[in-house]
Amino acid sequence: MEIRSSNAALAIPALNPTPAFFYLVESLTKHFGDIIIVNDGSDETHSDVFREIKRVFGEKIRLLSHEQNRGKGAALKTAFAYYLESDLKDRYLGVVTMDCDGQHEVSDAVKLDAALGQEHCRCIHIGCRNLNSKVMPFRSKLGNKATALAFSLLYGVKLKDTQTGLRGFSGDILDWLVGLQGDRFEYEMNMLIHSKEAEIALIEHSITTKYEVNHTSHYHTVSDSLRVAKVLAKPLLFFILAAAVAGAVDLGGFSLLYYALLPALGVKDLEVALLFATVLSRVLSSGVNFACNRFLTFGGKNISRSSIFKYYSLWLVQMGASYGLVLLFTSMLGGAVWVKLIVDFCLSLISYQVQMHWVFKKKSCERKDGVQCREENIEERNTMLG
Repeated sequence: MEIRSSNAALAIPALNPTPAFFYLVESLTKHFGDIIIVNDGSDETHSDVFREIKRVFGEKIRLLSHEQNRGKGAALKTAFAYYLESDLKDRYLGVVTMDCDGQHEVSDAVKLDAALGQEHCRCIHIGCRNLNSKVMPFRSKLGNKATALAFSLLYGVKLKDTQTGLRGFSGDILDWLVGLQGDRFEYEMNMLIHSKEAEIALIEHSITTKYEVNHTSHYHTVSDSLRVAKVLAKPLLFFILAAAVAGAVDLGGFSLLYYALLPALGVKDLEVALLFATVLSRVLSSGVNFACNRFLTFGGKNISRSSIFKYYSLWLVQMGASYGLVLLFTSMLGGAVWVKLIVDFCLSLISYQVQMHWVFKKKSCERKDGVQCREENIEERNTMLG
């Protein structure tokens, strides 16, 4: 492998950067041998910054351009595709990305570059800011914490900072990254969401929490937040859809049995009628719910074959809880159908977490730092490092 000044190439998506961007690049060239800058449709008044950077730093700068603004995600994918198609893929172990707005320290970019030198097998190194820092504006602090919490609850992966743009990517996952959906800020969330299914490790590194006084963000609070929220909530929406379809079968079967078939068969005892109606209707709906959750909500790949046994163990517990609670509240309040709707909704919230963490948990191994990852080919990794 060719001798290099850094372990990774650096990629920076840039939209209408200030003159300070020149000095940021100047500092970065002291460590990184090759820097990919993607001009994401900047207007003509900012073109001088890019031209001056290219003129001064020459071959160290790989300057790419979008004629129109396509978004941060599209700019990152352009950089990754260029890396794969150029000589860079034979010279480096991966790519470090950072923003152009001065919110990341050069020393932290160097830290992630060093981390890639140590670990570059199907992994993403994530620069993690201190979300309790006093320098972070309250709105940003609240939004970042809420997103990290939602990510943990919906995907079962705990990350301190899901919104940082300072990341390091091993070269063996760049093809995968180019194929991911998303052209704007939601793209970076998509990386994290799909990493578990793709058996890609997420490794966090503490970085400086920095906010410039005159910082100008290209993040649109409403539109970009909605894009991120849509991507983030996708499994929950599938879970709700699966529950709605199964619930319709369950409730329809329960109503038919409880109000029509069982009375017609002479079953008049409340406890017996509720037991039969609950069990039979749940049997009808469980198959639909299992299939939807396995292949849509939690993904069908790398899931243990024992998931069906775990699912029906949960199913039995949930059905028993549903029967007991519906019986309790129906005897006090009446209105079995409406009581059942409320009880089963509450139980479904608990069921989501149990299914994610136990029933449909993907097969994986644990690293020493607790990061979920695939089993690595140590011999191949040592060869690359050599």
